Amino acid sequence: MKSKKRRSTHCSNCESALEESYNFCPTCGQSNTDNNITFSILIREFLDNYLGVDSKMANSIMPFLFSPGKLTNRFQDGKIKHFIHPVRLYLVLSVVYFFVVSHLLSFDLRELGDDSFNIPARADIEELRNDPDFAILTDSLKIEALNDSLVRQFIGINNFNVLYDSLVSRYDSAIINNTEVALNAVDLIAINEDEHFLDKTNRWARDRHLSDDDFMDSLMGGKGRYKIFNVTDTTSSEDARHLKSQVRKVFKNEEGFKGFILGNLPIMMFLLIPLFALVLKVVYARRNHLYIKHIVHALHVHSFAYFMYAISLLIIFKLLVGHVQWQWIVGITTFIGVSTYVYISFLNVYKQGWFKTLVKFNIVGFIYIILLQIFFSFEIFMSFWYY
Repeated sequence: MKSKKRRSTHCSNCESALEESYNFCPTCGQSNTDNNITFSILIREFLDNYLGVDSKMANSIMPFLFSPGKLTNRFQDGKIKHFIHPVRLYLVLSVVYFFVVSHLLSFDLRELGDDSFNIPARADIEELRNDPDFAILTDSLKIEALNDSLVRQFIGINNFNVLYDSLVSRYDSAIINNTEVALNAVDLIAINEDEHFLDKTNRWARDRHLSDDDFMDSLMGGKGRYKIFNVTDTTSSEDARHLKSQVRKVFKNEEGFKGFILGNLPIMMFLLIPLFALVLKVVYARRNHLYIKHIVHALHVHSFAYFMYAISLLIIFKLLVGHVQWQWIVGITTFIGVSTYVYISFLNVYKQGWFKTLVKFNIVGFIYIILLQIFFSFEIFMSFWYY
């Protein structure tokens, strides 16, 4: 940032005369900064101060993309004035990558509305015909729910509309529509035999008449037959209750849960950087490199991976939709390209022969995959527990 653009010749607080070179007013101590600037200047200063996106990015882009390890070596040599700081580079490209992933997945984070079943114990038949909760039941379950001597006259009828027409034919619509019938509780599990499992569990999770214990029992196959009515909660330990509650939340809005996991991924990956650098430190222990060099190297190779995978994902899911073979080709090519870049960076940063570097590269890669699995599993668990 060219600081003189923000300097003033007088103090805004005490009106004392100032030199443009003054950082603070010698009279009152206020910072010598003029905040009356244009919006464009404010944006440029923000990009420069917080993201380092200005001439430093222009100087860094070519060695970053086409000279693996060069920026790491320049940082190690202290030549950092004209190049973007590795932490800033990582933050910029990680934001780009995770924004692309979020955009492509397009998770729906809205809270789903209540889908409770509110069928009364007794109701008019006409009222039932217009009841949205009753309407989702299959014909067999609608008839099963009708527990009344009036209905038992037509035992052989399996269609609710046919049953209604038969009642009207025998007793007249005015009588039938003003006659209350008793209702049975019906089995939630069997509402629709052809319903997809996730749709079914989502509906159970949103039914507030079901306790968490009953939901878990239905989810696991059931110890008993849980009904819409007269559901009794059971007691358990605090952790067990929380576990059941979290499972229900996930099935209630599984897309929101996926989005929550995705939101925590950048934190997980950032925490993984020091461990990746520690692996490099151990593998190259005899080279006596400082730990900070491995940190910088880890930041640079991860930044490149974010950049390439972001472009690859956009191509796969925006330009090659429906072309599965080409999607695989682009994905595999990107993986090979990133792996080659990292291998060459190992060669340039640690200055060892190609075969020894290849062996260490594979060792580091194997350990890194294990760390990714462990961290990702832990991240899913923590996201689940605090969702």
